[in-house]
Amino acid sequence: MFRDESQGLSARRQRLKDSSGQRAALVELDGQKAHVSKSVVVSGSRSPSPPLALPVLTINPSFSAEEQATCFFFENYVVGNDIFATGSFEFLPDVYFTTDVGSALSDSLTAIGLVGLAHFYKASSLMLNATFKYNSAMRTLSSQLRSMEQAKSDQTFIAIMLLAYYEVNTCNSRQSMDTWSKHMDGASALMQLRGREALRTPVGYQLFKQLRTQVIINCMHRQAAVPAFITEWSNELDFESVEQAYGTTLSLLVIRYANLRASMSCWKDYSDPQRLISAAYELECDLAAWAKSCPLHYIYQTVNLNERVDEVFSDHYHLYANVWVATTWNHYRCARLLTNELILDQLGHLYETEPTSPLLLSHKCYSESQMLESNANLMHLCEDICASVPYFLGIDFEAGEGSIRQLPKAMYANLLIWPLYTAGATWLVSDVMINWVAGRLEWIADVMGIRQAGAHALFLRKKKHLLSWDEKSKIGEDHVLQAGDAGFESSSLDFESGSENQLVDLPYRSVED
Repeated sequence: MFRDESQGLSARRQRLKDSSGQRAALVELDGQKAHVSKSVVVSGSRSPSPPLALPVLTINPSFSAEEQATCFFFENYVVGNDIFATGSFEFLPDVYFTTDVGSALSDSLTAIGLVGLAHFYKASSLMLNATFKYNSAMRTLSSQLRSMEQAKSDQTFIAIMLLAYYEVNTCNSRQSMDTWSKHMDGASALMQLRGREALRTPVGYQLFKQLRTQVIINCMHRQAAVPAFITEWSNELDFESVEQAYGTTLSLLVIRYANLRASMSCWKDYSDPQRLISAAYELECDLAAWAKSCPLHYIYQTVNLNERVDEVFSDHYHLYANVWVATTWNHYRCARLLTNELILDQLGHLYETEPTSPLLLSHKCYSESQMLESNANLMHLCEDICASVPYFLGIDFEAGEGSIRQLPKAMYANLLIWPLYTAGATWLVSDVMINWVAGRLEWIADVMGIRQAGAHALFLRKKKHLLSWDEKSKIGEDHVLQAGDAGFESSSLDFESGSENQLVDLPYRSVED
């Protein structure tokens, strides 16, 4: 059905350069932009929304499936250059069109694009192609990581980050989550191998910011401390603009929470309430100060609705300057939400078990009024995360009921998964909010094809925390999701510091060619 790229990567890149309009339309017909027909897809009852306009794939023998997948990726994951950008692959056009792209980067990028096309067009053959490209990229990386020069290259690092996104989009078992986590560990090891001097290049700086965000989320999932070099290097970014430095300051605050959480043996660790409450209270104050001192460009607008709609949890939603500002605010909300949740849990246990403790009178952070304030903060932050959803998902309330709207970029939906899950997993929120959040995550999984969102929704509906996944894995159980990777086996490569044959810890899936 699809031909291979027999004419080589350079010819493919040249065709892509010569037909920039192809990226927007996904398909070129005889060198001219095709009129993309539309099909209406109406969401299921569990998460109603306006009908969606989906482009219908027209197979053209002039362009292989891999070429169309590349266009799909650039349309959905390369959001565009912006000083606030911290999670997109906005640097990829420069890398892809100005250098000789290796097979690891090409295959990993194509794999993600094929997954997206396979979902939208229900084409199992495209999914098989995606799996083949994924494994091809893994085999190439396995070889490249034995060369110090290749291991330190931008392309090798980008390929690993892309493979992590592949796991996010195809997640259907604990193994997928574990593999995503291992990709992050491998990328962290590679970043250290590259050295902090790599941050002085535009691409190197963007790669570090992208890694930092993903590593922090990964560490919070696993209750692990953030690698020290992330903090050290973040403190040395003296070339950042005011807006960029503001985002880095927030990242350092989030790292403080992740490390505080990692210092506990478990969530119900009440062995040192004084240390935990005082540290969390100090962090809460710093987060509040961060929000009050934001640059003008970070200010967002609140739009009130005259009547309730299913796509909005409450009676209002937010409008932001751009998606990166919205993402930064949601990262702040997650960090402050989790910090206040920790304060509430520790204080509640202290008042219940030691109501006459002198500690309760030693500082205002131990007072009952602090419990009330933290409770109010939790609810407000959760509602703010929900209010950001329409902006990310591109809902246009001025278009009228029943109107057709375009799907948001896949990257936008990716950026929303962690904040949504954090809000829904907060133990004080109502079942109404949990169900609404789970519905948004299911929409992202079902309509956008980002499978990790479905896994998060399932955890919320079963009222299980993501950490239970790690606990189950330690005893060989996984009852939340059924294993969905039959026929695949996982192994890993070892990272040996100082060795001539540098190997980075990466999952490797073997398939029969």
